Amino acid sequence: MSTEESAQANAHVAHAMRFALAAIAVLGLVSCAKAPLAELADGSVPGISAPELRSSQHRLHLDLDAVLDAHGLPSFAYGGHTGPAPTLRVEPGDRVEIALHNLMHPQPGLTNDVNLHFHGLVISPRAPADDVLTTLARPGQTLHYAFTIPPNHEPGLYWYHPHVHGETFWQVAHGMSGALVVEGLERHLPALARMRERLVVLRQAPARSDITEPGNAPVSAEAAEDGDGNPCRPEVALLPSIDGVRRERIEIAPGERQFFRVLNASASRYFDLSIDGTLLQVVALDGVPLDAYPGASPVMTVKHIVIAPAGRAEFVVTGPPTPRILRSACFDSGPAGDAQTAAILGEIVPGGPAPAPSPALALSTIGAPLPHNGLGDTAPRPAIRRTIRLTEDANRFYINGKSFDMAAMDAPPVVVAHAGTVEEWNIVNDTDEGHDFHIHQVHFVVEQVNGVVNKSRHWVDTANVPSRIHHIYTTEPGRMRILVDFRNPIVRGTFLFHCHILDHEDRGMMAKIAVL
Repeated sequence: MSTEESAQANAHVAHAMRFALAAIAVLGLVSCAKAPLAELADGSVPGISAPELRSSQHRLHLDLDAVLDAHGLPSFAYGGHTGPAPTLRVEPGDRVEIALHNLMHPQPGLTNDVNLHFHGLVISPRAPADDVLTTLARPGQTLHYAFTIPPNHEPGLYWYHPHVHGETFWQVAHGMSGALVVEGLERHLPALARMRERLVVLRQAPARSDITEPGNAPVSAEAAEDGDGNPCRPEVALLPSIDGVRRERIEIAPGERQFFRVLNASASRYFDLSIDGTLLQVVALDGVPLDAYPGASPVMTVKHIVIAPAGRAEFVVTGPPTPRILRSACFDSGPAGDAQTAAILGEIVPGGPAPAPSPALALSTIGAPLPHNGLGDTAPRPAIRRTIRLTEDANRFYINGKSFDMAAMDAPPVVVAHAGTVEEWNIVNDTDEGHDFHIHQVHFVVEQVNGVVNKSRHWVDTANVPSRIHHIYTTEPGRMRILVDFRNPIVRGTFLFHCHILDHEDRGMMAKIAVL
């Protein structure tokens, strides 16, 4: 082999390893060096908070409007004010009732229909619960949602957002979403009850503030991030933020332990989060406590954590003695992937009340056991093994060779599963960009990525499938093997799985699944 061929081979091997590790890093296990960034300037804009609604007497009711803002862009409005949608706080067993009023009007190229998906909640996929296939409010119409949080539901962070095929990226990218917290994690880890909680909603919205026509704003990450393929190239039209605020100031008293609940509500961006010189103690991913998976530790200490689009991470931060930067490192999502450049999101500064004594998050602090819902049981042998293939061309995205089309609603589901079983899926990504795999209603565990066994397993509802691996003479697809849980009897009916890079979903990378 020549010197040039040897260098090419080494480069391709490094590229392959980088994507295998990046996929597992979505679960928060891999640490890598951060590119140096300019420090946060003084006088940062204080953060903004979404309104909060708590259930009362086991019931929560929300009247929510879908509106066009002063720039003609889609937004939620609550109590007459546009902005972050309310954070909903409920207990297991609570009844949730939501009236969604569509006060938008059609625009050129946009129907401006709307509905809601309750991302991560294990509730029925049938109306009036989490049905996004047949439940739709056209302009002037109102939807009425009503469902009960199961008494044995996992405590943790979830969220809600529109799911109108073809316009999901457009609506979610402009901030149409809200957090949903199922309370009770502190009953499992009592130390959390003594900590201040901080809800962090990560977004990535169009940068221009003078957009007057929808056509002037990016409708996909590809349109916004067109470039030479460098994953760390400057972003063109999408800016990361914490609930719309760039470089938020977050106060933590030195030595204080705060409980961070972080939601990636962006339409397409991966966030690789870290706080300079500070460890993160992760206790839950995608709404599920870590040790809901049999044999897993309740706490995972990491230097950084990758949160894929739609993913959530809940962790404890100990206040440093001096200001530190909260940043997102550059994330390489493949040769054809969108730019995922490094960004400063905020600054952790000393401040706030003196910390109350708090026990360490250790195995000895575990309180009441988690409610029995099947996730803590050892999974049986897979009832079936499937291959799910992800492909794309210049115009569309595909699952098993088919591009999703709402006009073909009567088409049979790609997957028919049986309640009470688990299945093993081999997700094959035959494209040059990573895809953020999400299944409605259920959780799954990542077993392998590109043949590398995942030794730290947890239940999640989103995970990155790495892009193709290019060798000197051959190319092989990226692969992720998962175990999908269909044991909860609530999950019966027809729902969806798709790429949660939402412009990929809008352009066809979505399919139906029926659980009988």
